[in-house]
Amino acid sequence: MTTKYGFPDIREALIEDLKSAYPTKWEDFETARILGEDVFGLPRPHPNAVLNLFLEQNIKFASPFAAYRAGLGVPSSLASDKPGAILPRPTLVSIIHSMGEIRRMATVAAHGIVYVGDLSACIEGVSCTLNALYRTNQPEQRMEALNKIYNAMVERIEGDMLTPPSLRNLLCEGCTGRLETIHGNWRKRFFWARLPRLLGWTGWEGA
Repeated sequence: MTTKYGFPDIREALIEDLKSAYPTKWEDFETARILGEDVFGLPRPHPNAVLNLFLEQNIKFASPFAAYRAGLGVPSSLASDKPGAILPRPTLVSIIHSMGEIRRMATVAAHGIVYVGDLSACIEGVSCTLNALYRTNQPEQRMEALNKIYNAMVERIEGDMLTPPSLRNLLCEGCTGRLETIHGNWRKRFFWARLPRLLGWTGWEGA
């Protein structure tokens, strides 16, 4: 409406309000209290409708993260045929392909951290899963412990690969912090260098 009726100042103010919910920098993503379509309040719009709006209004900085938000959740949501939520076919196909690649890359990263990164055995937390690496030399038991951590790292609510893995029920506080730091460094690099390009943009415009 601000575009149609010529209110550029109001339009710019509204766009400014979107910047925290559609971050272009990892630091802003980590500190954001509200992300994505939640910024619009209730009733919350469908993420596809938000992406369509950004594409129509040429809001380039927010479009990659909006595409990522649209790709989360079940396939039926992304392929919704509700009014306003129908994505252009090229956009839909691109997001489906991209989210599959994002999940593959996150799985490869978790595999490298757990099985290749030589996780340190824990000698402090008796109930810590990594304590098993300290208490046994049995390959089967060591692999079972590592598998528990790996599975927790690749499981995400609604497939969100940018959130920290849920490890506190498996690891002691110290081991959780160390592993979250390692995985957080990967997420930071991935967010900045790969996420927009995988979703079809050249980078984070305006970052």
